[in-house]
Amino acid sequence: MRIYFHELREDAARDLEELLDGFDPRAPAHRLVTQVKQVCLHLHTVAVATLLLEGQVQDFHLNLCRAAENWRRLLTHLRSHGQPPPPATDNTPLLGAMAAGHWELARALALASTHERQEEEYPDDFDWAVLLQELVLAETGAPHRLDEQLQRLETSGARTHAERIEVVRALKARDAAAFITAFEAAVVAQGMLIEELAGTFTTPVRELAPYRYLWFDGLALLRLAERLGLPCKEERFLYCPWLARLPMRSLDPEDWDWVVPLAS
Repeated sequence: MRIYFHELREDAARDLEELLDGFDPRAPAHRLVTQVKQVCLHLHTVAVATLLLEGQVQDFHLNLCRAAENWRRLLTHLRSHGQPPPPATDNTPLLGAMAAGHWELARALALASTHERQEEEYPDDFDWAVLLQELVLAETGAPHRLDEQLQRLETSGARTHAERIEVVRALKARDAAAFITAFEAAVVAQGMLIEELAGTFTTPVRELAPYRYLWFDGLALLRLAERLGLPCKEERFLYCPWLARLPMRSLDPEDWDWVVPLAS
């Protein structure tokens, strides 16, 4: 699979402008979810293309946060109107906020996201998504919920998420050596998955592109490790480039363009 990021970035920016210009906050819930998912995908495409093509770290972080803010507005809107939320596994906006180190935004998303599995979700993927929410909320929420959710994943994902389970165990223990070992194994597992997807003829290029060379879950986990004080900044990992792990600058109010007109 060849990915031409110059063209994809131009297409994403154009489609994003058209989506926002025609966005109707009164549309049915299913249409709002579809449109905001597209907004987030386009923002992630712009973010990753800008990082990979030009090494622009702050623009990368900014567009990750823009996507997260769009998703937060959607979740808030749906809840205020009594509409069902998207599946917990639709969590790339949360992962982006975590990867950028914007913990206030990540907490808002974790709090607004659902804890109820929907019919189309696999139990192991759902349990992983909720575990990520609990990792974000662990310092301000109920720590026992993190333990309970980890136990659920150990049951549902013992085979499919074995490496990620070890990463979380190391995070909980604040064991830097165990974390690095477990994370390296998780990167290998992710590499096998992403290379298989990239080699499959039916994989949509536009949907895979932002996540082809960057592992959002991995970047989020590395930020969590950094937040816990684990000394892993000097480590180098495939799919988690060093540039993407640099600190994010403070965002200004004028940075919040490309945001859907839903109540904040």
